[in-house]
Amino acid sequence: GRIHMVQMQIGDSYFPCSVTVMDDPGEGAAEMPFLLGLDMMKRHACSIDLERGVLKFRLAPGQYMETPFLHEKDLAEAQGGTKGFDPQKSNEEFLRRQREESEDDPSMKD
Repeated sequence: GRIHMVQMQIGDSYFPCSVTVMDDPGEGAAEMPFLLGLDMMKRHACSIDLERGVLKFRLAPGQYMETPFLHEKDLAEAQGGTKGFDPQKSNEEFLRRQREESEDDPSMKD
């Protein structure tokens, strides 16, 4: 369904926007609670400042509100981040799978 007008708070400011509610969001999407679409960013004259790591919303001519991007380390793996990621465990799992594949592949044997 679609919610045609809601007031979404970002920082201390409120922005009117439309929201699409997904009936079947697909694998992995349930972990991502909300995404800002290009249509909303265009409507509110947003600027993406990658150097400073912020999204700028134009409130009025010459007046902007900024909100920082979330860092990868603060997002769960299911959301595309690295929170809870254990590199040692991941490397051990990679090496284990590599050994198993080489044992199962006759062309890898002497």
